[in-house]
Amino acid sequence: MFERPDYRYSTRGRQLIFIIGVVFILTGYFLVRVAYVLLPRKVTTIPEPENEFHAPAPYILPPLYSEFHASELRLPQQDWTRTQPAQDEKFIFVSGHTRGLGWGNAVQEHILNAYLAFKSGRTFVFGNFTWNDDGSLWSDYEGTGKMIPSQIPFSVLLQGPMVGERFPPGYNTPRAVTRTYFDHVCPRKLEIDRGTLHSQLSSQTSSLEITEKWIYTLNDANEPCIQSTQGSGPIYTHHDIFGVRNSLLEIWPDLNRSPIITHFGWSSLVELAFDMNRDLFFPQTSDLPYLSSIAYTTNAERYTEIPGLMVIQIRRGDYQTHCRTLAMWSEEFVSVNTFPGLRDPFTVPPHEEYGNNTPENVEIYRKRCLPTFQEIAAKVAEVRASPAARGVRRLYIMTNGPQDYVRELKDALWILGGWDMIASSRDLVLNWEQKFVSQAVDMLVAQRAQVLLGNGFSTLTSNAVMMRLANNLPIDSTRFL
Repeated sequence: MFERPDYRYSTRGRQLIFIIGVVFILTGYFLVRVAYVLLPRKVTTIPEPENEFHAPAPYILPPLYSEFHASELRLPQQDWTRTQPAQDEKFIFVSGHTRGLGWGNAVQEHILNAYLAFKSGRTFVFGNFTWNDDGSLWSDYEGTGKMIPSQIPFSVLLQGPMVGERFPPGYNTPRAVTRTYFDHVCPRKLEIDRGTLHSQLSSQTSSLEITEKWIYTLNDANEPCIQSTQGSGPIYTHHDIFGVRNSLLEIWPDLNRSPIITHFGWSSLVELAFDMNRDLFFPQTSDLPYLSSIAYTTNAERYTEIPGLMVIQIRRGDYQTHCRTLAMWSEEFVSVNTFPGLRDPFTVPPHEEYGNNTPENVEIYRKRCLPTFQEIAAKVAEVRASPAARGVRRLYIMTNGPQDYVRELKDALWILGGWDMIASSRDLVLNWEQKFVSQAVDMLVAQRAQVLLGNGFSTLTSNAVMMRLANNLPIDSTRFL
């Protein structure tokens, strides 16, 4: 018999075993793939629970400021055990307050509503800054796809008597309360229709007559719970007051002396944002204290001038069309921007009809409302050459313009020379809550600047100008494009 060769340890044997193994593995893999493709198969998945809630990732939706709402409800003057007003309590709530307009419009109206309540001796009832009151939490800003809070508590923006804090010593005026508390203790209210009351005025555009008429009506009424009719709109409107030249001048001396102005303040959220970005406004050598490190005293003592800083407001976005609308309706500068003594006044050009205007007049508005890079640079150079701007080395641009636009504008302004810093609203470092009230940070900077070059058609500018006038900054330090 022949013996079989022993392949166990020979090189040839190991090679043969390796080849057989590889063929076996490849054949098995091929058969599995064919079966996977040709044979029917059942796919099993784990079903998701019906109506399962998926929490959105952080910072997708705007903040709701729940802590500010809760803090307002805890104001000590609000006695939640009561179901009706105390014997000496009387309230006034402007139910028809501004809705769906920018916060600058809302703040200027809020100031006058609080002033009216103060003059009448009634408790001021404050609601929220309201973009939309349909019950939604968030709203699409003018169809742009940008989501904003439908309502924001005013205490997110402000501090002082207008949001329920104490009046200064010497005043017996009751502290303001929230609308929620007002509705709680006042299930029955007397409503006053603005249109009916204002029809009795000799002038619809007199801020003094409007204020005095409401004070008389409120003092003449015995009802503790009074509100204006929501459908009748704001008491102080753009059409009758804020858009009428010098309309506010009649009440300004008294308003300016009132604690509504003397103790006006920005919220801790806004002041913290200012402090965290102070390197954009102050030189590093500045020894002025952080706002968040000092106790509140008064408007004038707290918000002192920032030496060496110029602020300009350059509005874009909606102003691309808004400026033309202003021209069509031959609008004035707004609010206090028309006060006598302020530099760079605007004169409405002659026009034949409202709702239409000539190309020449539209161009006049365009230059003052939506200037070009070259026009902005020329105006900045002019203002920097004035005595009021002596020592100015830093420039801050208040703007809602896109990054590319702001970059080009900075380039045009750097060419002027003489700057240590040029920054803008787009350079602010803000947390998520501050982001949605960043305009308040801008206004705080503007009211403190050594020089302000504002847009006379803007309520953001007019609110800053109001505080500059109130705090006695030199009148020639406030200028307009």
